[in-house]
Formats: sequence, C-alpha cells, structure tokens
Amino acid sequence: MTIPEYDTVFQQVKTLLQEHAQLQAPIKDDTDLINDLGFDSLKLMEMLEEVEDMFDITYPLNDLSNLQTVKDFVLQIQQIVGSE
Repeated sequence: MTIPEYDTVFQQVKTLLQEHAQLQAPIKDDTDLINDLGFDSLKLMEMLEEVEDMFDITYPLNDLSNLQTVKDFVLQIQQIVGSE
C-alpha cells in the first residue's frame, strides 16, 4: 500500500486529537500527547480505535510505549499503513 504523505496524516490526526484532547493546546508536531493534551491510557485507547478505523490498520499495542509526540504518532501510522 502507498504511504500517505506526512501532512495528510498529520491533518487527520490533528482533527482527531482536537476532538479527544482535554486541554485546548495548539497541536503541532512536538505536542506531547500526555503532558500537553492530557491523554491518559484510556483516552489513548479510544483514540487508537478511531485511528485504526480511519486508516484501516491494526495498531500494535506494544508500540504505545513509543508514543510521546504527535510526530511520533503520525510517523508510526505512516509506517503501519506502508507495511499493510
């Protein structure tokens, strides 16, 4: 499958994050999912379900520990989409 462009994935993820964020911080590449947006593990899981549906992927739960910033998240989504 073709890897989607970073900006395309970023915009889709940004919209999703804005819907789920507890804090109304501006969302940029270096936005921290936990510290800046207030995500806890439950909120991350809910968001991941939507990401899996949005991109028709299966997100490996063991990769959650590598998620810190929005950029980390977008790059992992691109990698998963490209490998499926």
